[in-house]
Amino acid sequence: MSKVFLSAGHGGTDPGACAYGLKEKDINLQTLLACKSELERHGVTVIASRVKDESDPVSQEVKEANASRADIAVSFHANAGGGDGFEAFYYQGSAYGLKLAALGEKYVKALGQNSRGVKRGNHLSFIKNTKMTAVLFESFFVDNDKDNNIGDTVAKQKALGVAYAKAILEYLGIEYENKLYRVQVGAFKKKSSAETLRDELKARGYDAVIV
Repeated sequence: MSKVFLSAGHGGTDPGACAYGLKEKDINLQTLLACKSELERHGVTVIASRVKDESDPVSQEVKEANASRADIAVSFHANAGGGDGFEAFYYQGSAYGLKLAALGEKYVKALGQNSRGVKRGNHLSFIKNTKMTAVLFESFFVDNDKDNNIGDTVAKQKALGVAYAKAILEYLGIEYENKLYRVQVGAFKKKSSAETLRDELKARGYDAVIV
Protein backbone atom coordinates (compact mmCIF):
# COMPACT_ATOMS: atom_id res chain seq x y z
CA MET A 1 0.00 0.00 0.00
CA SER A 2 1.31 3.46 -0.90
CA LYS A 3 2.14 5.88 1.91
CA VAL A 4 2.31 9.66 1.54
CA PHE A 5 3.46 12.36 3.97
CA LEU A 6 1.68 15.71 3.65
CA SER A 7 2.81 18.99 5.17
CA ALA A 8 0.72 22.14 5.70
CA GLY A 9 3.35 24.85 5.90
CA HIS A 10 3.37 27.25 8.89
CA GLY A 11 0.70 27.11 11.60
CA GLY A 12 -0.03 28.29 15.13
CA THR A 13 1.97 31.40 15.98
CA ASP A 14 3.45 31.40 12.46
CA PRO A 15 0.72 32.54 10.06
CA GLY A 16 2.96 32.60 6.98
CA ALA A 17 2.07 35.06 4.24
CA CYS A 18 -0.91 37.29 5.02
CA ALA A 19 -2.89 39.69 2.84
CA TYR A 20 -6.48 40.57 1.89
CA GLY A 21 -7.80 38.71 4.94
CA LEU A 22 -6.02 35.49 3.94
CA LYS A 23 -3.53 33.61 6.11
CA GLU A 24 -1.19 31.14 4.48
CA LYS A 25 -1.38 28.71 7.41
CA ASP A 26 -5.16 28.38 6.91
CA ILE A 27 -4.89 27.99 3.13
CA ASN A 28 -2.28 25.27 3.47
CA LEU A 29 -4.33 23.38 6.04
CA GLN A 30 -7.52 23.35 3.95
CA THR A 31 -5.50 22.22 0.94
CA LEU A 32 -3.92 19.41 2.95
CA LEU A 33 -7.20 18.21 4.43
CA ALA A 34 -8.84 17.96 1.00
CA CYS A 35 -5.82 16.23 -0.49
CA LYS A 36 -5.67 13.80 2.44
CA SER A 37 -9.35 12.93 2.10
CA GLU A 38 -9.05 12.19 -1.63
CA LEU A 39 -5.92 10.09 -1.22
CA GLU A 40 -7.48 8.05 1.58
CA ARG A 41 -10.59 7.53 -0.53
CA HIS A 42 -8.29 5.81 -3.02
CA GLY A 43 -6.68 3.57 -0.42
CA VAL A 44 -3.50 5.60 0.14
CA THR A 45 -2.12 5.80 3.68
CA VAL A 46 -1.56 9.45 4.63
CA ILE A 47 0.55 10.87 7.45
CA ALA A 48 -0.10 14.59 7.98
CA SER A 49 2.14 17.14 9.64
CA ARG A 50 -0.96 18.68 11.20
CA VAL A 51 -4.74 18.48 10.83
CA LYS A 52 -5.53 21.63 12.82
CA ASP A 53 -4.03 25.05 13.46
CA GLU A 54 -0.95 24.41 15.56
CA SER A 55 2.72 25.38 15.50
CA ASP A 56 4.63 23.04 13.22
CA PRO A 57 8.11 24.30 12.24
CA VAL A 58 9.74 22.85 9.14
CA SER A 59 12.36 21.07 11.26
CA GLN A 60 9.57 19.12 12.94
CA GLU A 61 7.92 18.40 9.59
CA VAL A 62 11.15 16.94 8.23
CA LYS A 63 11.59 14.83 11.36
CA GLU A 64 8.03 13.49 11.09
CA ALA A 65 8.37 12.84 7.36
CA ASN A 66 11.54 10.81 7.79
CA ALA A 67 10.06 8.85 10.68
CA SER A 68 6.96 8.04 8.61
CA ARG A 69 8.95 6.12 5.98
CA ALA A 70 6.49 7.39 3.39
CA ASP A 71 7.08 6.87 -0.32
CA ILE A 72 6.85 10.59 -1.04
CA ALA A 73 6.55 13.85 0.90
CA VAL A 74 4.57 16.88 -0.27
CA SER A 75 4.48 20.32 1.37
CA PHE A 76 1.76 22.88 0.63
CA HIS A 77 2.47 26.61 0.69
CA ALA A 78 1.21 29.92 -0.66
CA ASN A 79 3.58 32.61 -1.86
CA ALA A 80 4.15 36.32 -1.21
CA GLY A 81 6.16 39.12 -2.75
CA GLY A 82 3.78 40.44 -5.37
CA GLY A 83 4.39 37.78 -7.98
CA ASP A 84 1.85 35.80 -9.93
CA GLY A 85 1.30 32.09 -10.41
CA PHE A 86 2.02 28.58 -9.16
CA GLU A 87 5.49 27.19 -8.49
CA ALA A 88 6.74 23.66 -7.80
CA PHE A 89 10.08 22.84 -6.21
CA TYR A 90 11.94 19.53 -6.25
CA TYR A 91 15.45 18.25 -5.53
CA GLN A 92 17.48 18.84 -8.66
CA GLY A 93 18.85 15.56 -9.93
CA SER A 94 15.83 13.57 -8.75
CA ALA A 95 13.91 12.27 -11.76
CA TYR A 96 11.08 11.17 -9.46
CA GLY A 97 10.93 14.59 -7.83
CA LEU A 98 10.77 16.27 -11.21
CA LYS A 99 7.96 13.95 -12.29
CA LEU A 100 5.88 14.64 -9.17
CA ALA A 101 6.47 18.39 -9.38
CA ALA A 102 5.44 18.44 -13.05
CA LEU A 103 2.25 16.51 -12.28
CA GLY A 104 1.37 19.03 -9.59
CA GLU A 105 1.84 21.80 -12.14
CA LYS A 106 -0.33 19.92 -14.65
CA TYR A 107 -3.34 19.60 -12.35
CA VAL A 108 -3.16 23.09 -10.85
CA LYS A 109 -2.99 24.58 -14.35
CA ALA A 110 -6.14 22.55 -15.12
CA LEU A 111 -7.90 24.70 -12.49
CA GLY A 112 -7.04 27.78 -14.53
CA GLN A 113 -3.93 28.87 -12.63
CA ASN A 114 -0.85 29.97 -14.55
CA SER A 115 2.59 28.60 -13.68
CA ARG A 116 5.96 30.15 -12.97
CA GLY A 117 7.49 26.75 -13.55
CA VAL A 118 9.01 23.69 -11.96
CA LYS A 119 12.19 24.75 -10.17
CA ARG A 120 15.24 23.57 -8.27
CA GLY A 121 14.49 23.47 -4.54
CA ASN A 122 17.74 22.11 -3.10
CA HIS A 123 17.97 25.18 -0.84
CA LEU A 124 14.64 24.41 0.86
CA SER A 125 14.89 22.46 4.11
CA PHE A 126 11.82 20.34 3.37
CA ILE A 127 13.29 19.32 0.01
CA LYS A 128 16.90 18.99 1.12
CA ASN A 129 16.51 17.12 4.41
CA THR A 130 13.73 14.61 3.73
CA LYS A 131 14.93 11.10 2.88
CA MET A 132 12.23 10.32 0.31
CA THR A 133 11.17 12.00 -2.93
CA ALA A 134 9.85 15.38 -1.86
CA VAL A 135 8.24 18.39 -3.51
CA LEU A 136 6.99 21.75 -2.29
CA PHE A 137 4.06 23.47 -3.99
CA GLU A 138 3.41 27.24 -3.88
CA SER A 139 -0.21 27.48 -5.02
CA PHE A 140 -0.52 31.24 -5.57
CA PHE A 141 0.57 34.65 -4.27
CA VAL A 142 -1.51 35.67 -1.27
CA ASP A 143 -0.58 39.35 -1.66
CA ASN A 144 -1.61 39.56 -5.32
CA ASP A 145 -5.32 40.38 -5.36
CA LYS A 146 -5.73 38.88 -8.82
CA ASP A 147 -3.59 35.78 -8.39
CA ASN A 148 -5.18 34.89 -5.05
CA ASN A 149 -8.57 34.48 -6.73
CA ILE A 150 -7.59 30.83 -7.31
CA GLY A 151 -7.62 30.21 -3.54
CA ASP A 152 -9.43 32.97 -1.70
CA THR A 153 -12.21 30.74 -0.32
CA VAL A 154 -12.19 27.44 1.54
CA ALA A 155 -13.92 25.77 -1.42
CA LYS A 156 -11.16 26.92 -3.78
CA GLN A 157 -8.46 25.85 -1.32
CA LYS A 158 -10.04 22.41 -1.17
CA ALA A 159 -10.17 22.31 -4.98
CA LEU A 160 -6.41 22.85 -4.96
CA GLY A 161 -6.12 19.93 -2.55
CA VAL A 162 -8.07 17.69 -4.92
CA ALA A 163 -5.84 18.79 -7.80
CA TYR A 164 -2.76 17.84 -5.82
CA ALA A 165 -4.34 14.52 -4.90
CA LYS A 166 -4.88 13.77 -8.58
CA ALA A 167 -1.21 14.55 -9.23
CA ILE A 168 -0.07 12.27 -6.43
CA LEU A 169 -2.38 9.46 -7.53
CA GLU A 170 -1.10 9.65 -11.10
CA TYR A 171 2.46 9.57 -9.80
CA LEU A 172 1.61 6.45 -7.77
CA GLY A 173 -0.09 4.83 -10.76
CA ILE A 174 -3.55 4.92 -9.15
CA GLU A 175 -6.50 5.86 -11.34
CA TYR A 176 -8.61 8.71 -10.01
CA GLU A 177 -12.24 7.78 -9.38
CA ASN A 178 -14.89 10.49 -9.48
CA LYS A 179 -17.45 10.52 -6.70
CA LEU A 180 -21.00 9.52 -7.60
CA TYR A 181 -24.01 11.06 -5.92
CA ARG A 182 -27.54 9.64 -6.01
CA VAL A 183 -30.60 11.88 -5.93
CA GLN A 184 -33.92 10.49 -4.74
CA VAL A 185 -36.89 12.39 -6.11
CA GLY A 186 -39.75 10.42 -4.59
CA ALA A 187 -40.86 7.55 -2.36
CA PHE A 188 -44.22 5.84 -2.86
CA LYS A 189 -46.31 3.12 -1.24
CA LYS A 190 -47.74 2.11 -4.62
CA LYS A 191 -45.47 0.79 -7.33
CA SER A 192 -47.71 2.32 -9.99
CA SER A 193 -47.01 5.80 -8.62
CA ALA A 194 -43.27 5.15 -8.74
CA GLU A 195 -43.57 3.89 -12.31
CA THR A 196 -45.46 7.03 -13.34
CA LEU A 197 -42.73 9.30 -11.96
CA ARG A 198 -40.04 7.15 -13.55
CA ASP A 199 -41.69 7.45 -16.94
CA GLU A 200 -42.04 11.23 -16.56
CA LEU A 201 -38.35 11.59 -15.68
CA LYS A 202 -37.28 9.43 -18.62
CA ALA A 203 -39.45 11.51 -20.93
CA ARG A 204 -37.51 14.57 -19.78
CA GLY A 205 -34.19 12.89 -20.54
CA TYR A 206 -33.22 11.70 -17.05
CA ASP A 207 -31.99 8.20 -16.29
CA ALA A 208 -34.43 6.85 -13.69
CA VAL A 209 -34.74 3.49 -11.94
CA ILE A 210 -37.01 2.08 -9.28
CA VAL A 211 -35.27 0.64 -6.23
